[in-house]
Amino acid sequence: MVNIGLLGFGTVGIGVFQILESREEELKNICGCHIKIKKILVKDLNKNRPIKVDASIITDNFDEILEDEDISIIIEATGALEEGYTYISKALKAGKHVVTANKAVVSKHFEELTELADKMDLYFLYEASVGGGIPIIKNLKELLVLNEIVEIKGILNGTCNYILTKMEEGLNYSEALKIAQEKGFAELDPTDDVEGLDARRKLRILGSLALKAKILEKDIFLRGLRGIGPIDIEYVDKMDGAIRLIGEIKVSQNGYTAIVEPIIVSKNSPFYNVHNEKNAVLLRGDQVGDLIFYGSGAGRFPTAHAVLCDVIDIVRGVETIERSLAIRELENINKTIKGRYYLRLSKSSQDIYTILESIAWEVLHKEENIIIMTKDMFLNDILKLIKVLEVKEEDYFLARKEG
Repeated sequence: MVNIGLLGFGTVGIGVFQILESREEELKNICGCHIKIKKILVKDLNKNRPIKVDASIITDNFDEILEDEDISIIIEATGALEEGYTYISKALKAGKHVVTANKAVVSKHFEELTELADKMDLYFLYEASVGGGIPIIKNLKELLVLNEIVEIKGILNGTCNYILTKMEEGLNYSEALKIAQEKGFAELDPTDDVEGLDARRKLRILGSLALKAKILEKDIFLRGLRGIGPIDIEYVDKMDGAIRLIGEIKVSQNGYTAIVEPIIVSKNSPFYNVHNEKNAVLLRGDQVGDLIFYGSGAGRFPTAHAVLCDVIDIVRGVETIERSLAIRELENINKTIKGRYYLRLSKSSQDIYTILESIAWEVLHKEENIIIMTKDMFLNDILKLIKVLEVKEEDYFLARKEG
């Protein structure tokens, strides 16, 4: 018997519980033993829950789980940053393996928690923290045995992708966001998603693993979807393209670039037909070439499935306990990021038009909105110019053309 302490009983926690119940015999056949949730940590013991659970296994006291010697694996599914970190670090120090879907905790404390697990000779697994149900972390670790990863590129946030899909169907940004919130894809405060913070956390995790270096959130240039409007969807569609919020890390001889930003993808891009809440990640290895991973980036059962795949790996002992992560020192060269950019400004005047015309490869529109495709330019130079023109963030939209 393998006993689990489940921390949190929201969307992911309930999914874990339901899958374990429905697949009990299959798991026993695969693992050679029963896997059972012995205790569930909740905030409110009296809360009405959508599924029936034996009241004897529910507790609001974390120490009750921590001090239970029969519990060998902790699943952290709270979604809370500080509480999640406390639970994970205490669990590891108490000699318990940990599985989590909490990308905020993994991103902020990645090296610390990995090193703590290494020191304690325990598993700290986090497949569900990136890409929901997509098995990206495990595959990336396996690729690293024979490959140097030279590029990571992907749609890492299902909420943004859902909003962009709905805007392509004719809705404006506010309408698309409202539907995303109603369906549970977006939080009441959608800042982490639409500003790109969530995608940046996931890229930080993937990048640190892939490059075997300490790639922090602050090392990743960030631009979200603020300012996007129906006119941008319309004009990009005329270019036979689509807008996607993409996280990208590229390695060169001089160092690496890391950015999350809107990108215009063409119809032959692997990201063009990625719609709704789906995620897609491209890994480019020096030996294996390009590999694409696609699937549900969020949701109760895809995320719970990823969590339980980690649990199965621990029970079967098929995963390798991670050792030191940051074994390389690489220079961040984000200042070299450049390309041809779609730029739309709602603030219009003859002086502004004259300035924008001087950097334009093509002028697409010049009436109430000025829309251009820039020449091949450094991103920093474009942003400096926008600042000089005193254009507010909500009055412009900028997206790099892929390729």
